[in-house]
Amino acid sequence: MKAEKKLSSRRTVLLSVSFFSGIAMLLAAQGAIDEFLSHPAFLVKEVEVQWPEGVKSRPRRFRLNPPTSIFRVDLKTLGYAFQRRYPSVEVESVERVMPNRLVATMRPRRIVGQVNLSGSYYLVSDDGVVVAPASSVARPELPILLLDGFRGPLRVGSGLESPSFWKASELLATIHRDGGIAGHRVASIRVSGQDLFLLLDCGAEIRFSGDHLAVGWQHLVGLLRNRPELLKQANYLDLRFEDPVIGEKAKSREKAKRSRRA
Repeated sequence: MKAEKKLSSRRTVLLSVSFFSGIAMLLAAQGAIDEFLSHPAFLVKEVEVQWPEGVKSRPRRFRLNPPTSIFRVDLKTLGYAFQRRYPSVEVESVERVMPNRLVATMRPRRIVGQVNLSGSYYLVSDDGVVVAPASSVARPELPILLLDGFRGPLRVGSGLESPSFWKASELLATIHRDGGIAGHRVASIRVSGQDLFLLLDCGAEIRFSGDHLAVGWQHLVGLLRNRPELLKQANYLDLRFEDPVIGEKAKSREKAKRSRRA
């Protein structure tokens, strides 16, 4: 019995010694790792920034204060900081380049239009971000977006919380995907409830149902395939119904009448 107690006591002592030895070894290893990660060879002092082609007057390097180990830099936080500071571009990536470099790569945002709000025009990207301060003059090359019920405010870098914008953006994305509308530029898109009213540079208006946008687009493609000059002859095309309604200009109607008489 005494022998068993002695053996149990020795085991307890050995286990205690092993436990504390393990802790000591773990702490020593952790200290070695910390010392390795903090070595001056891995300290990053600045972030190199690669801007899109054509972007000028932007700093190429940003200092980190204090310098930080390349292993301890939070890349996501760094990306968010660049995004907030430069909303007109998008952060494509922030990468570690061993042993002590950080490289942030930017890409241009795709501007889809300009929101008209109380006589001011705000450039907006395809993901709904305001990319520039308001202008009192509209840019002729970009469609004007008139969003029903949207009051703002709009700040550079903020996102548009407007279902009307996403309807207009979906239509513009469809137009871009299919290469435009018979060579005509989109002058404006007005969103009213579930409907979209698209005005072209030739003066023709095309009306879509936001709930059946794909169907309306297919109707438009079919009409233009059969009548390539239709947009020059029509005041409007109403694609919100199963059978599209064409409102032709007076001259076009008169010309059609004369053709039938002949």
